[in-house]
Amino acid sequence: MSRSPQLLILKLSILLFLPKTFFGQVSEGLDLTKLSKLNDYIEEQVKAEKLAGAEILIARNNKIIIHSSRGFSNLETKKKLDKNSIYFIQSMTKPIISVAIMQLYERGMIDLEDKVSKYIPEVANLEVALDLSQGINSDTEKVKSPITIGHLLSHTSGFSHGFGLVKSTKLDKDVGKLIYGKKYPITKSLDDGTNYFIHSTLESRITALISAPLVHQPGEKWHYGGGIDLLALIIQKVSKQSIPTYLTENIFLPLGMNETGYNIDEKDLDRVMSVHKLNWSYELTPGKNQPPRTGNTLYGGTHGLYSTALDYFKFCQMILNHGKFNGLSILKKKTVDLMKINQVGMSYPRNNQGFGYGFAIEYDEFSSEEEKAQSLYWGGYFNTRFFIDLKRNIVAIWMTQKLPNLSYGGYHQVLKKNVYDAIIDIE
Repeated sequence: MSRSPQLLILKLSILLFLPKTFFGQVSEGLDLTKLSKLNDYIEEQVKAEKLAGAEILIARNNKIIIHSSRGFSNLETKKKLDKNSIYFIQSMTKPIISVAIMQLYERGMIDLEDKVSKYIPEVANLEVALDLSQGINSDTEKVKSPITIGHLLSHTSGFSHGFGLVKSTKLDKDVGKLIYGKKYPITKSLDDGTNYFIHSTLESRITALISAPLVHQPGEKWHYGGGIDLLALIIQKVSKQSIPTYLTENIFLPLGMNETGYNIDEKDLDRVMSVHKLNWSYELTPGKNQPPRTGNTLYGGTHGLYSTALDYFKFCQMILNHGKFNGLSILKKKTVDLMKINQVGMSYPRNNQGFGYGFAIEYDEFSSEEEKAQSLYWGGYFNTRFFIDLKRNIVAIWMTQKLPNLSYGGYHQVLKKNVYDAIIDIE
């Protein structure tokens, strides 16, 4: 017998005779005592007045292991944050829209190499800024190749998002003013500078976006962009349905995501967590500029959806299950596999990562090329986060509503560390 099987037998023998209290209670290879440290962290942050509250959901092997909430939905009223509160998930809308566009691709209704101008003719006239520091007034050059649907999915189209993932240029800020009514510099008030009412339709916001030059040539590199709005408009045009109708019929109803949408039912308004802002005096309080919960008529692709931890878990679990959930197929396996392939080379601004069609990708550098994607992740501007570990069959979701945005280095890392620290699998 080789040393490897002998070592495995030794490990198993040790585990069999260890008391259960050695690891604490275990479920699906996760130590629940260690996993509960996430709740301890949230409570510490709430006590230190750095966080109003947060909700977590961790699942493995299609089973929810822990689902809990701590803190407050609103610090002023001291309303408790309950499980399955409702959150404005901001950019966690993007993966959902990406799945919708991939459904149309599967059905042969579009192709990823299609020119976007085939569906939105105005895009054919775009030019590229030569000096980003000059903003929208920069000299420009013509595009060298047309923007495709694949470019929009992978954020390689050259569109700005109104801010940069790492650093915002003058052009990013100018685009932010056009599409979000952003005011710079951000003041000491409890306002992040967003005007939620500057555009009332998706078409209006897209017209504003394409009035600005691109930040780089299409396909040249990754740059966080607002092009997902154009995908939403393409979905409307090709399916001949509104975005809410299409998403409801093709994604939300099949997955049982009954509490996800662009507007909140009257009966559920008190379940929505308020957005809190840490102001310049480091005081955490509900912001004065809350996203509208009803009456929304702009059904965006970049952001706009409200959802719950349980609803978003169902979406993530579908991706982990190669496109299936509860026996229903949302996407084919080969389509989900395509979404997990890096499309941006080395241009993604984080080490050992890339970006596919709708998700950021973290790599296992020791795996073969075809199995390199270890996890998919993304988040929202108000510090909502999720990751899907493709190899360990884990879905992890963090929900809160807080500014400023801490990006990848904040709550995402807290979530990852605590989940991975709890794994006790034998390898």
